[in-house]
Amino acid sequence: MFLRVVRAAGAKGVKNEYVRVVEAYRENGKTRHRTVLNLGRRDLLAAHLDLDKLRRLLQGNAVADRAIRHDDVGALAAWDWGPMLLTRHLWRELGLEATLDQLAAPARREAVRLSDRVLVLVVNRLTAPGSEHGLARWLETDFVCDRHGRRWLAAWRDDSERLASRTPRVRVELRQLKTWYRTLDQLLEHKDAIEYALFVTLRNLFSLQVDMVFYDLTSTYFEGQGPPGIGANGHSRDGKPRNPQVLVGLVVVDGWPIAHHVFAGNRRDAKTVAEVLRDLEQRFGLKRVVFVGDRGMVTSDNLDDLRTHGHGYIVGRNRRRSGEVFDYIQSATGPWIECPAGITAREKASPPKTLVQEVASNRPGVRVFVVHSEEREAFERRHRIKAMERVRARLEKLERRIAKGKLKAPEKVGAAAARVLARNHGHRYYGWSYEDGVFRFFEHPLHFAREQAYEGKYVIQTEEPNLSAVEAVRLYKELSEVERCFANLKDVIDMRPVYHQTPERVEAHIFVAALAFLLHRAIEKKLKAARIDLSATEALTILRSIRVVDIDLGNGTTKRSVTAPNPRASAVLRAIGITDLDPPTPPIPGQTVM
Repeated sequence: MFLRVVRAAGAKGVKNEYVRVVEAYRENGKTRHRTVLNLGRRDLLAAHLDLDKLRRLLQGNAVADRAIRHDDVGALAAWDWGPMLLTRHLWRELGLEATLDQLAAPARREAVRLSDRVLVLVVNRLTAPGSEHGLARWLETDFVCDRHGRRWLAAWRDDSERLASRTPRVRVELRQLKTWYRTLDQLLEHKDAIEYALFVTLRNLFSLQVDMVFYDLTSTYFEGQGPPGIGANGHSRDGKPRNPQVLVGLVVVDGWPIAHHVFAGNRRDAKTVAEVLRDLEQRFGLKRVVFVGDRGMVTSDNLDDLRTHGHGYIVGRNRRRSGEVFDYIQSATGPWIECPAGITAREKASPPKTLVQEVASNRPGVRVFVVHSEEREAFERRHRIKAMERVRARLEKLERRIAKGKLKAPEKVGAAAARVLARNHGHRYYGWSYEDGVFRFFEHPLHFAREQAYEGKYVIQTEEPNLSAVEAVRLYKELSEVERCFANLKDVIDMRPVYHQTPERVEAHIFVAALAFLLHRAIEKKLKAARIDLSATEALTILRSIRVVDIDLGNGTTKRSVTAPNPRASAVLRAIGITDLDPPTPPIPGQTVM
């Protein structure tokens, strides 16, 4: 092994020299080198370490200097640092540190600023989501520090004390748990101001086009009773109808989440729209927006509210709740306009087409577009055929039972047929008759024909006079980006299930998840701009190769160093704009916080 000095650009174009321990090895008859350890900046090392002695040690010249023995030098501990390094950079770039510092004056008894404590919760939610107890385990594997470089340590309870207490399952010291709970409470106090400050920062940094606002809802459920007031049973998108839940509404502008709202779990989707619109007007000062929402948002009251306040809208219509929508689909006979194919569609051997045409509306000023998607048509047809096969098998079984005389009473035959058709949407496809003891089933002449007409088609409604048919489809398709946002919120960041039992803590928990998702989106946007084909989750995993290592130098001193990133991690760091890998140096060597 030997020492190598490399030069790298630091902040403001300053060139720094870094010292690395390099090992030479043979591979396929050729001499190759690999970095074993990154010791840090040369000028900082010179103040604490004799590089000549270390060089002689690596070369095996123990006689030249016996002050340091080979066996005395070794790594004391190592922690993952890359994910925290990246998120700290974005936390500051998005102005969150400065915003929280301005909003929350530091209390005399608090050793760490609110911004630094919130960042710990957000990064934990982004990289290793779990409870506050799980956060303590995460602190043992990752290097998590405040702005001064003071590392957070997990505070574990003594086993004998824990088992003798009334809370033996709680392994973390109560004072540390109270720190995180107090952080949640303080964060929620500033929610409105933080979201507004973020909106201003994003608008200035990325020139947000705030004329289009995308809005959608999801739900997240509770284990146990849930908090009174907002925890209630309603339409569950998680398949947990017996669990109380809350609704979470997300407002997205130009692909950036700018606000979220928490509603009671039994609130109807459409009943949330007016409240969200008033918030956009009053808190964010948006005078006119085009509201883009899904079919669950469409009610006559909501459309009247949008018109009254001078807003526009682009909404999808529910295909089955209105005969008017079916009439629009039937009237779409052509000519069709082909929409540009998306990236995913273009990569296929035979790209599926999306066609659109405007049809005559029943009301003045209202424009209606019927869209036909070949990809959606194939998907819905596959599911319809599969459902019909399952229903047909049950109807044939019922037909055999009746033919054998096991079921004769007309009311029992009707009840059995109704049960069969209630599953897999069987009533959409089949009808039946029972005459003179003979049971027959057949494809329903009206319902089945309607289902075939629906396949691959959806209807968009708007009152924007200058919007083209192709542009309406593009904007409505962007609503799927909001749905992907929810997938990240709930699955990647693991917002659910929620165990908190007070409304305020639940709202704070969701706010932390929303901030983590904001960083997730920032990572993805920077990777996309750099043409790096990685998701944010993959990038954070790759960055775990960057580690903070404490080294025992063998003469009573220690050195903290950072390992060199591998090539993929280096590409991610370049995309984010990070050049300095070293953590901050604490004012007192080895100083930590709990």
